Amino acid sequence: MKLKSFMVAALFIASGSVSGASYTFTSTVERVLVDDERFAGCMVLLTDNFQGRLPNCGARWATMDCLKEFPESSGSIASNKLAQAQLALVTGRSVTMRVTDTRMANGYCFAQRIDVKDVR
Repeated sequence: MKLKSFMVAALFIASGSVSGASYTFTSTVERVLVDDERFAGCMVLLTDNFQGRLPNCGARWATMDCLKEFPESSGSIASNKLAQAQLALVTGRSVTMRVTDTRMANGYCFAQRIDVKDVR
């Protein structure tokens, strides 16, 4: 029983130290990419390089996980994120994005949130 309790405690301690970082910033969408196999299906290229804040991330690209590779992703949410990125690209509006290095696809970090900014 003591060994089991020790193993559970060790697991909680180990999992707590693996947490990743997130960064929220404002940028402009430069490109949108859709792929059948790589990059978790869809990505956005931003004008701002957030790699200085998230050094594990590939520079300027973030995945939206259109292939639903990450457990917190759903197809509808990923499609909406992609649509928001496309809207920003077409209209020239900036976006506020939150990117995390807790999930990665081919070396690129996961966009948890994207907000298209108002032109006002």
